[in-house]
Amino acid sequence: MTSELFNSPERNDQRAEPCPRCNSAVKLKHIGSHSFWGCSNYPQCDYTQSLHESGDFEPQPLPGEKCPECGSDLLLKKGRYGLFIGCSGFPKCHFMLDPTADKANQRETITCPDCKKGQLQTRTNKYGKQFYACNRYPKCKYAVNDEPVDQSCPYCGWGILVKRDSAAGTRLRCARKQCGYKSEPI
Repeated sequence: MTSELFNSPERNDQRAEPCPRCNSAVKLKHIGSHSFWGCSNYPQCDYTQSLHESGDFEPQPLPGEKCPECGSDLLLKKGRYGLFIGCSGFPKCHFMLDPTADKANQRETITCPDCKKGQLQTRTNKYGKQFYACNRYPKCKYAVNDEPVDQSCPYCGWGILVKRDSAAGTRLRCARKQCGYKSEPI
């Protein structure tokens, strides 16, 4: 019975639209646990598309906008986490901005307590969870999972405290695990 299911002639492993580069058939391909659409004319044509994408997105130039780091043009690009603004000089220049970031809603800048040169920024991991990391990464790899507060620890003097919810309420705690300081509920 299961062999009938998998050998069904209605199995759809070919897309109706042809390859936009060479007009060959686009087929469902599998590498390990990763599946994607790929051109049947491979290796002459290396067109691929994610199963979850609705179409190709070509980087769009932003007229008159220049990269503050290298002076190249800025482009609107699409990455694995959505749209972002990036430098056209990539991979030599890694400058990028999140176009959806609300400038009015940004918090005060908090100096990295580890390197004391960078600023802590909100980042998102591949599962969508937010964390706070130094903007000098990879030179400084300091990161915390809880929201940082620009106050020094009264016990050990560490540069930041973090907000953490507990059954008693929100508390400020030292970001260093070995310290153990926690405030009264706020």
